[in-house]
Formats: sequence, structure tokens, C-alpha cells
Amino acid sequence: MKKSILALAVLTTLAATSGVASAQSSVTVYGIVDLGVAYKNAGAGTVTSLDSGLNSTSRFGLKGTEDLGSGWKANFNLEAGIKGDTGANDAALFARGAWVGLSSDDVGSINVGRHKSLTYIYGAAIDPFMDGLLGKTDMMFKINSVRDNSVTYTSSKFGGGFTVAAQYGFGEKAGNATANRVTSFAAAYANGPLMTNIVWDQMKDANGNTAVGGEKLMAGASYDFGKDFYGVKLHAMYEEIKGTTSLTVLKETKEDLYVIGASIKDGMNTWMLSYTDSNVKTSVNANSSRIALGYTYDLSKRTNLYASMARVENEKAAKTLADVAGANARLFNVGVRHKF
Repeated sequence: MKKSILALAVLTTLAATSGVASAQSSVTVYGIVDLGVAYKNAGAGTVTSLDSGLNSTSRFGLKGTEDLGSGWKANFNLEAGIKGDTGANDAALFARGAWVGLSSDDVGSINVGRHKSLTYIYGAAIDPFMDGLLGKTDMMFKINSVRDNSVTYTSSKFGGGFTVAAQYGFGEKAGNATANRVTSFAAAYANGPLMTNIVWDQMKDANGNTAVGGEKLMAGASYDFGKDFYGVKLHAMYEEIKGTTSLTVLKETKEDLYVIGASIKDGMNTWMLSYTDSNVKTSVNANSSRIALGYTYDLSKRTNLYASMARVENEKAAKTLADVAGANARLFNVGVRHKF
């Protein structure tokens, strides 16, 4: 059934695209197919596998825009995650995004539906691994990739490079408007070589209390030295996570994480390096750290080869990227990614 729905969506889109020029609107089919070989040794023996989405999540999407006049546009996005190694798709057809909205160059954009979270959007903008490979930030940082039932506003640029954003997710629980609610605010500055941002995000549980690890404060910055300094770009990001341990025991948990790294872009070659540290303040022997290296080679604007490796060290109560608590993890992958 899912395959039939997806095929129908493709055919409908292709048919619509052929006749929309006069209406000043467009629909685009896009996606990524990413496959590689991965090696893992993380406490339960070694395993080598053929995996999908090692550099970027394999996906299929539809996006479109219509010019409404007076500077306004209508926009939509539907995006499905797929597994290139098996052909399967996510449990929900458009699990990676399903929203519609309006935008203006002067006002900004407002989108409603299943949308990328602000922590994901602004975290990926600073990540030295560009949200990919074994060094990507959200492998250790606690970042929710999408928010259901959400309204997301992002402003236009003002004041020479500032933007602000806000996101609200409806909890949709009868008799309790706070339960399962998500509230998030962000501010960013990007001008020339400097980019910096800060995000505050809070998620409530089913009882209306702050969820486990449900309150996050994330801040980051990057600076691009450009070609005059060998294409070096520096990155740094910090996240503080707080919350309760369960729905009934309101004991606070707290974790601090940071990443520092660098990327170097030289023609078709990109190198990436980062160090990530997790410090759990309210548990004993639960800290972990990771060092990661990555490389990509552009065969064209749409196709690249990649390789990355990482080593994770866990204290005896930590299980970051490991199969069992306290085990260290050694990871390696190599593959090819194609965008269309």
C-alpha cells in the first residue's frame, strides 16, 4: 500500500510539473541515495554491514512553491526516509517532514505540520561534519529531528544578518493543554565568515512536567577563514540538557555536551575533524567522549565519495554508540552518496 501511495505521488507530481509554468508555481522531485560499508566494534563483537544513509539519510521528497503576488508565496514539503540497502521506508510515509506554509521576503515564513526542529536546523548549521558521517553532532547531542503538530516561524534577515525563529508543538491531550507541548525559540547571526546561533527548547511529558531530558539550551558558532587560510573553518557548539527522570519521580537530570572541530574545503576535497564530550552531572560514571575524522571527495556537484572513522570512550555507566554499557566503540565507514 505504501509503495502504491509513493508511486502515485511521483506520477501526480511529474504530471503537475509539466503544466505549472503559466501559474508561476513549481513542484520539484528530489532525494538522496547513500550507501556504504560500515565497521563497528563496540563491546558485542565486530560487525561489518552494508548500510544506508552514512553520509546523509537516504530520502525521497516533493517540494513546491506558488507565487501569490505582492511578495507572498505558498510552499509545501513532503519528505520520506528510505533505506537504500533494503528498499524499505520509514514507518510513517513522510516521517522526515510534511508541512505547508506561507512566506514573504519581508516578513519571513510560517509553516504548519511535521517540521524539522529548531535544535536540528541550527545544530546542523554549525556541525563541522555537516550533519553527516561518524562525527555528526546529533549522534551524541540530544537533538529531536522533527516536531509533530507544530507551527514554525522563521523571520527574514534584519540588522545586517540577524534572524529569529519560534516553534510551538500542540500536545493535543484532552483536558491538559500543557501535556506533550513543545516550545522552542532561536536567534542567529550570519554575516560574512561568522555564523552564530542559540536555541532554547522545552518538551513537556504526558503529565505536563518537563520531560526526561526535555529542556535544552544550545549555542554554537563557526568562522570561515576562507581560501587565504587554506579553506579552514572552525566550529564550536555547546548543549545543556535538563529534565526529570520519570513521569512520577520529579528528580532533575542534567548533562553538558560540547563539540569543537574544524573543516577544510579544498576544491573537490573536504576534511573534517571534531572532538565531542558528554558530562552527565546527575549520574556517576556516565560520561563519554568521541574523536572523529571524515573525508569527502566530490565526483560532481551531485555525487561524492566519503570515508569516516570515530572512537568513543565510555565510562562504566555510559553506552554512547556502544552495544553494552562501559564499552568503547571503534567505528569506520566508506561509501558513495548521490543527490537528485
